[in-house]
Amino acid sequence: MLKDNIFITGFMGTGKTTVADALVRKTGKTLIDTDKVIETREGKSIAEIFNTEGEVYFRRIERQVLTEIANRRNTVIATGGGTLLAEENYQLALQNGIVILLQASPKILLSRLQEENSRPLLAEDNKMARIVDLMNKRKDRYSRFKHCIDTSYLTVNQVVDKIIQICRRGNNENNTIEIRKKI
Repeated sequence: MLKDNIFITGFMGTGKTTVADALVRKTGKTLIDTDKVIETREGKSIAEIFNTEGEVYFRRIERQVLTEIANRRNTVIATGGGTLLAEENYQLALQNGIVILLQASPKILLSRLQEENSRPLLAEDNKMARIVDLMNKRKDRYSRFKHCIDTSYLTVNQVVDKIIQICRRGNNENNTIEIRKKI
């Protein structure tokens, strides 16, 4: 049986939203995308919130949304890339489901994000340098995630199948399918 709630997290461009959508179609679970909930509530895009209110405000709203939805049942929760970096948020997710970290190489991320202009944390000319810098800053936090899937060269369906395998095996550390690439 699949773990009741599945939290999908990871760096921007790893495929969180796409994978979550496909996972919902395959499992029949409900989907909640925390960034979409925040945008709806605030009436602004994530980029606009960062620009007008700042990152501290955004993280506070993000925490409120996660607290409200974490204990729902039979749900796939796609989080923003920084949501579960905060220890409090990470523990909340672990208490309410299984957490899957999606990863990809910086080169793949750059190719996926090259034309994006709506990512507030990538608002720089040298996107590769910014990606590498952010990944290095998040490396220790990401290393604590037990279930990791590198999406660099997998199809969406392959990622979904791996998530389903992980969920069926549960949280038993010895039975975890873990795919990691060094950042």
